[in-house]
Parts: sequence; C-alpha cells; structure tokens
Amino acid sequence: MAWNMARWEMAGFCHAIGFLILFSPLIDGGTTQLPVLVVRLTLLASIALWLMEGMKRGALRLPWDYLVLVVFLFSSFAALSLAWAPYKNAAVQMVLSILSYALLFFIIVQRINTKTQIVMHLRLVLGMGIFQGIVGIFQYVWLGEGRARGTFFNPNFFAAYEAAVLIVALGLVLFLRQKERSLPERVFIVGTIAITSIGFVMAQSRGALLALIGGISILGFSRFGKRFVAIAIVCLAVGILVPNPLSHRIVNAGAQDPYAYTRLDIWKSSLNRLVDTPLGIGAGMYKQGSFHDRFPIEGSIIRYWKRPESAHNEYLQMGVELGIPGLVIFLIGVGTWMWNTRQLWIEQQEGGDWGLVSGLTGATCALLLHALVDSTFHEPALVILLVLCAGFIYNIRYITTPEAFTWRQVSFRYHPGRSAGIVLGSLVLTAVCMQSAAGWYVYEQGNLEARMGRPKQAIEWYLRATLIDPGTSGYHDAAARTATQLFHESGSAEWLVQAVSEESIALRLNRLDGRFAYRLGTLYQLMANQPISTQQRDEFLEQAARYYQESIRLDPFSPFSYFELAQLHRTNGRLEDAISLLNIAKTYEPHFLPGRALLAELSVQAGLPGDYDTELASIKAALSLYGMGARNETERQFMSVDLTSLEKTLAVELTQ
Repeated sequence: MAWNMARWEMAGFCHAIGFLILFSPLIDGGTTQLPVLVVRLTLLASIALWLMEGMKRGALRLPWDYLVLVVFLFSSFAALSLAWAPYKNAAVQMVLSILSYALLFFIIVQRINTKTQIVMHLRLVLGMGIFQGIVGIFQYVWLGEGRARGTFFNPNFFAAYEAAVLIVALGLVLFLRQKERSLPERVFIVGTIAITSIGFVMAQSRGALLALIGGISILGFSRFGKRFVAIAIVCLAVGILVPNPLSHRIVNAGAQDPYAYTRLDIWKSSLNRLVDTPLGIGAGMYKQGSFHDRFPIEGSIIRYWKRPESAHNEYLQMGVELGIPGLVIFLIGVGTWMWNTRQLWIEQQEGGDWGLVSGLTGATCALLLHALVDSTFHEPALVILLVLCAGFIYNIRYITTPEAFTWRQVSFRYHPGRSAGIVLGSLVLTAVCMQSAAGWYVYEQGNLEARMGRPKQAIEWYLRATLIDPGTSGYHDAAARTATQLFHESGSAEWLVQAVSEESIALRLNRLDGRFAYRLGTLYQLMANQPISTQQRDEFLEQAARYYQESIRLDPFSPFSYFELAQLHRTNGRLEDAISLLNIAKTYEPHFLPGRALLAELSVQAGLPGDYDTELASIKAALSLYGMGARNETERQFMSVDLTSLEKTLAVELTQ
C-alpha cells in the first residue's frame, strides 16, 4: 500500500511538470494573468504536497549542492530587494515569479530520478514544439501574418522556443545509433526537426538566430569536431543565398523596424544605471525607473517617444534591478551549472545518453544566449523550458554519478501545528497569487465599460479593482482619469475631489511615474477654476505648480509639464522663468508646437522679437513637414497650433 502511495505521489509530481510543459505556452505564451496564476498555483500545490509527504515520512530529503545553494541565495536576494523597491506591488509580482521558477527547479531535482522520466517529459517538449510550429506555419502561410508567432504574443519568443526544441531534437538525431530507437520514434524526432525549422525561419527572429547558431555549434563540435566549421560555412551560405523570410528581414532590418538599432542606446543607459545604483533598484523595477532613460528617434514627431521598458538584455536588466550582487550570484549559478555539465560530458559520452546530454546542453545555452539580446526571462514558457533543460542535465549527472552529490535528511515529524502551518501558509500564498489576477480581470471589465462609453459603470469596476488589489497604482490612476471625465461631463466638483484622492494614492504607491504627478497638477488647476475663494484658488495653483515640478523631475523629457508650469508662471508675471522652462522643453521636443507658440508670445511680451521670428519659422517648418503625418492623439497634441490665430495675436502685440 505504501509503495502504491509513493508511486501515486511520484506520478502527481511528474504530471504537474508535464502539465506546465503543455500549458505554459498556450495563452499568449503564458504572459497573461490566467496562465501565470495557474503556473504559480500548480507549483504551490506541488511543494505543499511534498511537505505533507515529508511530514508523513518524518523527514525531508534535501539536496546539498553548490547549484542548489546559489538558487536559494539568488531567490533570497530578490526577496530582500523588496525592502528598497520604490513600487512594492510590481516588485512582489516579480519576486513571486522568481520563487516559482526556483520551486520548479527544486521539484525537478527532487522528483525526476530516472532517465525514463526525463525522456518522457522531453517527448512532451518535442510535441509542444511540433504544435507551436504547425500553428506558426498556418499563421504565416494561410493567415498572411508577417511573422509566425504560434501561441506566443511575440514572434521572437516563439522563435526562441522553436530553436530550443529543434536543438534537443537535433541532439537526439546526431547521436542516434542504428536500430537504437523504434521507427515511430525516429519519425517523431525527424518530424520535430522539420516543423520547428520551418516555424523558426518564418518567425524571422535575429536574436533567436544568434541563439540557434550557438546551440547548434555545441552540437556540431561535440559530434563532428573541427569538421563542423566546414559544415557551418555551407549551411550559412545556403541560408544567405536561398531566399527565405529570415534572411530578408535581416537584410532589411532598418526599413522594417525604425527602432532596430536603438538597443545599443538602451544597453548603454542600462550600464549607466547599474553603475549609479550598484545594489539595484529592486526586482521588477526596470520599467518603472526608465523615465530618465528615454532615447531620441530622429525624424519622428515625438523625439523622445520611446522609453526602455526592458533592457533587451536580461543580464543588464538583472543588474539594474538586483544590482551587482544579484547579477554576480546569477552568473555564479550559470558557471556552476556549466561546471557540472562539463563533468558530465567527461564522464558520460556514449550512445543516446550523449545525444540527450548534448541536446539539453545546446538548448540551455541557446536560451541563455538569446537572453543577451531580448527579454526572454520575462516569458514564463521560455523560463520553464530553460529550467527544465538545465534541471534535466543536473539530474542526469546525479543519476549517472550519485557519489558526486550529497543529500541531507532533515527531521520533519508530524505535528498538528506544523500541518496547520502548511495549510495556512498555502492558503495565504494562494490568496496573494489570486489577488493579482482577480484585480486585473475586474480592471479589464472597467476598461470594457469605458470602451462602450459608460464611464459611471467603468469607475465602479475600477474602484472594485482598487479594493481587491489596493497596491496597484494603475487601478487608482484609471479611477482618477474616469472621475475627471465624469467631471467634464457633469460639472460636479465631487468628481474632481475623488479624482485627486485616487491620483494621490497612485503617486504614493509609485513615486517613479511622472505621469501621476502631471495629472495631479492638471486636477489642481481644474479645482482652482471652480467658484472658490481667492485664498483657496491660490493654494490650489500652488499645489498644481508643485506637482508639475515633481513631474518634470520624474520625467524630464515630457514637454507637457513644462508647458503647463510655464503658463502658471506667465499668469504670475514670471516671464523669464516661463521662457526658461519652454526653452528646456524645446531642446527635448523641438516639434511640440504649443510650447513653441507660447514661447513666441512670451518672447514678444519680453521684448525679444528676434526670438519670435525664429519660433514662428520653426512652427511653420514643422507643420509643413509633419502636420499631415500625426497618427495618434499624442502626435496630434504636438501639432495642435492655430498658425493663423497665432500670427494675428502676435501682430497685435507687436504693434502695441
């Protein structure tokens, strides 16, 4: 009976890992709230089951190894970074993700004990690669999409997934001995290679190509030695000479993607941020702290439109978020894994096992390489695949060389309090995981109501989201913006009061986002325009100016706060301060025409007619060049100037 129970528990863990392999890529590559929640709850249930099982046996069996220690240290440092992260809610979500992946590695080490189990799970991986490839080919050939992406929202992530699966399959084929595998299995592996190769090419990912070359190089040199150089040259020549979507995209990268060469700027700014904050700004904070790192796009209406929400290099992003200590710990972990893999290569170089080891090593290295040029560690399906491949290599070594590893038995006897603690802790963590997803879906319902033109219903949903997940600043901001809309529609000042309250909470939760401070400035200006006493009006205008200054400090590239604060200075007769602000805004955004129009007016009032002529000429040139090219609301705001009215106003002022 005990043996059957052990088999059932083992099967449960294996089924959990298999479920994650199949489920994680299916819904937008696993990046939406539902798959993230399911992944976390699956791992949480698995670890709770392991603790209960250990308590039943009276002891926990723990691996005692350098790699396990490094995983523990990295997870602990990420959790410690919550102490100085400026936006706690986003940091908590990133830490939960890191802990989830650490738990997955721990479960793999604990429960995958035979090569048969490893092969069983790899069959699921190959099957998912075939499924993704078929979906991607269908999208490209029959649906007419420009790039295949499978069920992933990003074609680059789809390409990385297909590349890793392809490398595993190639490893199995390159070292396949005659009659070593059955005909159906050989057909399955060769079919995987064919479909994933076609899907990879149709994804047209330059970064994934780098990763694929790196992974295949490991396979090639391990199988063919120096002869692989000639093989690689031939394959490269075929890839260049034979027309295909990937080579076309590489050649025409600049024409297809105007931001194709901005990653160097992002990497440079990330290095500067790492130097400035050697302990990091907190897990998950890269996007929140990037307002000072916008980069210019020449020839665009909005010059500093883009800001790096990710570093497009996971190691630099890790350094910015977790500092030098976090990055060093991670790299030590990679180095420790590589040392273990090298030892395995020395100890085990025969038959199908060698093909398995080579394929898993190549796939792991390919995913690590791709992380140099893209945000692959933010895609759950790719991280799960990385942990699986790296974990399987680790397991093969301790399966083949058990004396190389130490396991510790830690007493963990049954006690009602201990059992209750496991249950209570599991329930608390489940609630934390579900809180984020529940708040998001309520917020999305509010967005649906807003799109349907029902702001009163929308704000009710937004306020419910703030009750479910009060730490998310975006929910409070959405409620504030909707309350402002209701004020404009009804004229009721009560909506303004509510808007100020919600926007203040948003800024207090996330003090790195200058947009919240700007909106508070506009709200206090609206309150100052209500029928109130002079003293109250002055206080509100003072608050507005303070928040505009805060917005400029947080987001110095946005011209809107400069413009609004300059108008307040103009009202107070501070023309020199207003002109100074507008000149700063002009250096960042020369095509922000409302600011240049106001600068022209202030130049006349300040007795600087030469500056007026310069500004008027610049406005005319910008309207001629970009006036008809505004594609979105922000670009239209940049071009929003009535040239005829401006010339008349200035003509009158010049004659006075």
